[in-house]
Amino acid sequence: MAILIVLMLILLVLGIPVAYAIGISSMLFVLLMTDMSPLIIAQQVSAGADTLVLLALPFFLLAGEIMNAAGITKRLTRLAMAIIGPAPGGLSYVVVIANILVAMVSGAAIASAAAVGSTMIPMMEKNGFEKGYAAAVNAASATIGPVIPPSIGFIIYASVSGASVGKLFLAGALPGILIALAIMAVCTFLARMSGHPKGPRHSVQELRLSFLAALPGLLMPVIILGGIFSGLVTPTEAGVLAVGYGLVVGFFVHRTLRLSDLPHILLITARRSASVLFIIACASCFGFLVSREVDTGVFATFFQSFTDQRWLMLLVVTGFILLLGTVMEGGSIMIILTPLLMPVMASYGVDAVHFGVIFQLAIMIGLLTPPVGILLFVIAGVSQVPVTRILRNLWPFYLVLIAMVLVVAYVPQISLFLVDLLGGNVK
Repeated sequence: MAILIVLMLILLVLGIPVAYAIGISSMLFVLLMTDMSPLIIAQQVSAGADTLVLLALPFFLLAGEIMNAAGITKRLTRLAMAIIGPAPGGLSYVVVIANILVAMVSGAAIASAAAVGSTMIPMMEKNGFEKGYAAAVNAASATIGPVIPPSIGFIIYASVSGASVGKLFLAGALPGILIALAIMAVCTFLARMSGHPKGPRHSVQELRLSFLAALPGLLMPVIILGGIFSGLVTPTEAGVLAVGYGLVVGFFVHRTLRLSDLPHILLITARRSASVLFIIACASCFGFLVSREVDTGVFATFFQSFTDQRWLMLLVVTGFILLLGTVMEGGSIMIILTPLLMPVMASYGVDAVHFGVIFQLAIMIGLLTPPVGILLFVIAGVSQVPVTRILRNLWPFYLVLIAMVLVVAYVPQISLFLVDLLGGNVK
């Protein structure tokens, strides 16, 4: 197993894209270190993408693209601005609220970052915010996307662990809200320390008008999450409903979509879906080889011999995931480690749904962590701010995000409260 991992790390250091690094290292390992047929690579790559749960992924990505193209994101941002009003550092809070609203449809950090950041970073700069801080707030807030339901990360975890997607969505709701509040608390502290400008003052009339304009977009997550949590539809069916509803709103309510927009929307979605699924497929093959080389029972025994304290084990595993997040893409980590860590979690009595939330929270920090942190590069591209400048402004948000991971890890009721209360009929 060590040789397999070293091969992958060498390829990553050489600048090979993550999916290719995982796939090539798997192929070299099979050819040089085993007597298996190379056909096993094709079989495992195919099996990795051939999971019913993953059907939901492209539909949610497509719903997010339709939402952006139809102008729904801008209307939600306008509503957030009207709600916040003239509070000190008000536009910082608008960024957080807008990311929550966008995340409740797209379920992806990159979609939230691109949609909200492209609007809010120039606006914050125009209103007197330092551009590096504006980019940092947008980057930190975009991490809410993979936690607030519906979450693409939870779909990937469910495809490997067998946990219920609906229950994972429920489990992510309260942690996502707590993360948003924690980021707002940092924004409040920094606003007082640095004298950030107040947000624009809006009338009651503007609040009413912005709410009416955003209402069709606000109904989108109600349809998605209401259908899933009521048990009426599966997550995949909810994704299809979101796409259909988004098209109706774009074509007939806002009338901002044209038939000529659809090829571009579908092309972007196809590229993003293919990229994510290719990584998942290659990571599935890599995870198969790791699981073949490592006896999961021995792996669990190792952790138990290391410590019999649940709190220490959670700290070690969370730290390990955070460390891997600096050099690997989050979906790959989840596909590879979940089969190994699930027996360990079970031996310590950690619920599979609770662990999925911990896993996702730790991985989202990796989105902000160089050298692989893709969210940093997305925000840098949107804002034209160097990554180093964003990092200088990110450290308070790093601290609060790590603190939130630990809080959720050691207080499982935060994740499991809604699951215990509402999860009986969830699919």
